Order: sequence, then structure tokens, then C-alpha cells
Amino acid sequence: MDREARLSALRSRVRSTLDAEEADELVIASVEDVSNLSDVERLSVASMSWGQGLEDEDGRRIILVAAVLIFVGSALGILSGLLLLQGNPVDLLAAELLETNPTVDLRMQALEAESGEALEGLTVEWLDLETETVLQSTQTGTSGWFVFEGVVTEPRLLRVSGDGYITSEIEMAAQAAGSPPVTMTPGSGTERIVLILGTEDDWSLDDATKLSTAIGIATILTGAVGILAGLEVRRGKKYRRTQYLAGIGLFSRGLIVFGPGLILAGMILLSFAKGQFRDVEGDSGVPDFS
Repeated sequence: MDREARLSALRSRVRSTLDAEEADELVIASVEDVSNLSDVERLSVASMSWGQGLEDEDGRRIILVAAVLIFVGSALGILSGLLLLQGNPVDLLAAELLETNPTVDLRMQALEAESGEALEGLTVEWLDLETETVLQSTQTGTSGWFVFEGVVTEPRLLRVSGDGYITSEIEMAAQAAGSPPVTMTPGSGTERIVLILGTEDDWSLDDATKLSTAIGIATILTGAVGILAGLEVRRGKKYRRTQYLAGIGLFSRGLIVFGPGLILAGMILLSFAKGQFRDVEGDSGVPDFS
């Protein structure tokens, strides 16, 4: 009976404390000589210390898994950003930095205005818009086609002339494809046309390239922040700071949704083991999704 009473008192003392970390000390202090306890009593005392150690071990495992998830998700984001940059024409960016203009091959066709017949043997000149200095010249072929190779994509003057036709002068900027044909009207004299191939508000390939480049750079930067968050998880110093950095890493868009999904899973795991961080040690461990 004396042993049962001692065991009952021991259990009562353990249940009376709310602090799990101090339960071990209270149990040991309640018994002068632990070595004199029975096997059941020793097991009861040791279980409190073992339980706390198990919680710490589980927390460390959760922290490790969360760090790996955040790190891998962010690395996928950096990979996606590199793939975006790899698909962009570097020459275009280099040309802008050096304040030069890319060149294209201008290919157009000359047609008769009324019949739509291809006109052969017309003289075609590519001139400076301000000085009207001839930069290149050629003649139309059997199908009315003519080509100017390596012309800059700045506004220039295209002049097409031939016997029996009104000379057509077109202010235009060269582009690689999509240029409309030159229509020649029978008669004499000169006709000046301002050909607007696109306005500043139109979406162009260059605009798409710039946007893709910006997205690629932003993806790499946010992925790098996610990598930093993974390292912060391993350090275990500041919980909220780590979660904020991981949140920024979500925008890295690794494989569209797969990378952010891994990072989000890591953030959720961190909320379960936030007590492992130094700035929130001793918290109840209740998940905080705020």
C-alpha cells in the first residue's frame, strides 16, 4: 500500500504542472532517492524526460524536411528563370546597351495597282530619310520581289521608280516579315507615303522579349531569396523572418506551380515546429498560420 500511495502522489504531482519542461524536475524532486523506486515508478519518472526529448527530436526532423522543401522549390524557381533568359535573343539586349540598332533583311514585292501583276525591272532605292542619300539600290526580279540585306530598323525612305509609273516614295522602318507590297500606279510624278507599320502602343517581339527577360530576372531573384529562407530554417534564429523570406520565394514560380507548392508545404511544416526557433522557444507549439 505504501508503494501504491507513493506512486499515486507522484502521478498527482506530474499532472498538477502545466509546464512540460519543468515536469521532469518536479517529479525527481518529489522523491529523495530515485534508485529506491520500483520499476513502474522509475518508468513513470523517465517517461516525462523521454517525452520532451522525443518532441525536440520530432521538431528537428520537421525543421529539416521544411528546409529541404523550401530549398528545392526555390532552386526550381532559379532554374525556371534561367530557362526564360536562355530563350531570349541576347543580341537585342546588347544592342540596346551599346545604343546600336539591330539589322534585318527587308524583303518586299512590287505590284501593279490595278491588275495586281508583279512588276519586273523597277529601280528600288533605300535612302537616308533626312539627307536622301542612297544607302542601297537594286531592281525587282521576275516575280516583283526585291531584297535589302542588313538594313537597320530605323525609319528610312524607300523609293521605287520605273518607266510609265508614278514614283513611289515610302517612309518606313524595315522589319523582317510582314511588310506590305509596293503598289505602282501608271502615270508620272512622285507619290509620298508614310507607312506606319506599328505604333508605340502596339505589342511587338521586342516588348515580349523585354517582358520575358524581366520575368526571368525576377524569378531568379525571388528564387535566391527562397534559398536564403532555406538557410535561415537551418539556423533556426528568427521564425517570422524565415516565413517572410519563404513567402517571397513563392514568386519564383519553379515549374509554374510545383516549386511554389514545395515552398508552401515547407512553410506549413515550419508553423508546426516554430518552437524550434530561438525567438519563439517555449511557445505552446500550436500552429500559427497568421
